Amino acid sequence: MRSDDAQYTYRSADCRFGLSIPSSEMKVILRFCVQAGRKETGGILLGRYTQSHDMAVITEVAGPPADSLHRSSFFIRGIKGLQQLLNQLWRRKEYYLGEWHYHPFASASPSGTDEQQMREFASNRALNCPEPVLLIIGGDPNRDWNVKVAVYARNQKRIELSLVTPVT
Repeated sequence: MRSDDAQYTYRSADCRFGLSIPSSEMKVILRFCVQAGRKETGGILLGRYTQSHDMAVITEVAGPPADSLHRSSFFIRGIKGLQQLLNQLWRRKEYYLGEWHYHPFASASPSGTDEQQMREFASNRALNCPEPVLLIIGGDPNRDWNVKVAVYARNQKRIELSLVTPVT
């Protein structure tokens, strides 16, 4: 991430949760979406938290592992190579923050499957991520795309985040 990189910043209504993603990393996600065509795709969000722990700061996005399954109406993220990547990040004090996902030429709203998976991730103590973020891209990644961001806190309903500082 370049220090002069513009940011997309999202916040919950109560400002307890936030997400900041550099425009350069959003472009990486959009490139993966374009490559996927009319099939769903996704990956993981990596980074750190602010000192006050109210903002997840994305420093890197990872694309779909080689063992992922892409279909027109669903995506199953694989795991090949992720543990090695996470181990490298851990040494840099950066961590798994959540998932990104693409709904081709469709709404960016999470499906029932998306919701269930994120609740499972939040409840899985082995993942050590009690509040994973889900960023969904919907629409046409070449020109008319939209984003929905939510946090899935353990034992709570989905917490929607809204864009507060768009990149211009």
